[in-house]
Amino acid sequence: MASLSAWWSALKQRFKRPAPPPAPLPQPLSAPPPPILGAGRIRAALALQGGGAHGAFTWGVLEALLGDDRLDIIAVSGASAGAMNGAMLLQGLATGGPDGARDLLEAFWRRIAASSGAGTFAPSLFGRMLGDWNVDHSLAALAFEHAGRWVGPYDAQPADFHPLRAVLTDIIDEPALRAADAGFYVSATDVASGALRIFRRDEIGVDALLASACLPNLFQAVRVDGRDYWDGGYLANPALFPLVENHPDADLILVTVNPFDAPETPRRPDAIAARLAQITFNAPLRRELQGLHGAAGLRLHHIPAADALRQVGRYSKLSADWGFLNWLRELGRAAGADWLARSADRLGVASSLEAA
Repeated sequence: MASLSAWWSALKQRFKRPAPPPAPLPQPLSAPPPPILGAGRIRAALALQGGGAHGAFTWGVLEALLGDDRLDIIAVSGASAGAMNGAMLLQGLATGGPDGARDLLEAFWRRIAASSGAGTFAPSLFGRMLGDWNVDHSLAALAFEHAGRWVGPYDAQPADFHPLRAVLTDIIDEPALRAADAGFYVSATDVASGALRIFRRDEIGVDALLASACLPNLFQAVRVDGRDYWDGGYLANPALFPLVENHPDADLILVTVNPFDAPETPRRPDAIAARLAQITFNAPLRRELQGLHGAAGLRLHHIPAADALRQVGRYSKLSADWGFLNWLRELGRAAGADWLARSADRLGVASSLEAA
């Protein structure tokens, strides 16, 4: 079964070129030390993939990373749920350090669960007992699928509606977020031009975050500065190039929630749709990784989606059930802790993607 690590390694071999002979040096030079900040801290730039409620997996990963004193998070790039996690992380760090970031992340996900109540896509009691969070076969999912063929967001929603607007308005402190001492990059898709828009830190607020998370079959386009935007995951999920270009001395840590590979070819309609969504939202990231194959000095790391996420279906991305979100959080914590344990010797030195 192919994995992102195997694919990345094969890509590097495919594009490998013989190195030119080194230019003569006037005197021997020692290798530069690993990039550090302060008392041995390693500069880290985080790339956070979007995926609706599955972003709670990333929440858990971030909690694990925040518990490691070696890392100094100096930039975040995110799409959709990844952008929202990034906003909570950076605002929390700016106002309260690691504890503030942990508190704000939890407050955000608790508010999401509370605002949805029981939730349309909540698992059944029987499903909870069995730990089965897949709701693709639920009556709610079937009704939603059917209704979506006839009723769109412009038919059923008031203008400027988004279920997360009230949550973000209450939590996001735009001046504090924009004053954070870190790079922040949020992707969105310009509806009219079809081009990628990257919002920078001083442009990011509630509207930019909602634009990055606007699925057009669910919500009306979000208008920012006179332009309409859809979900950023269509074109950059997440965008890597702002981190590589603006923070070349940092270790780039990629956190994904969409599995890259599949154990077998899906046959049922719901499984086919779920796999197609994974391929679609991973495609921009694959293209960017291919473009980075020759980047000098790139230290790339990957914390992939847990295998358990293959089984939860696509409609679970719309589930705000608190039990489900905490299950994802625990998976993320375990994945983050495991990656830190396995990759400690690579941080600040070399890529660990091949061994991820």
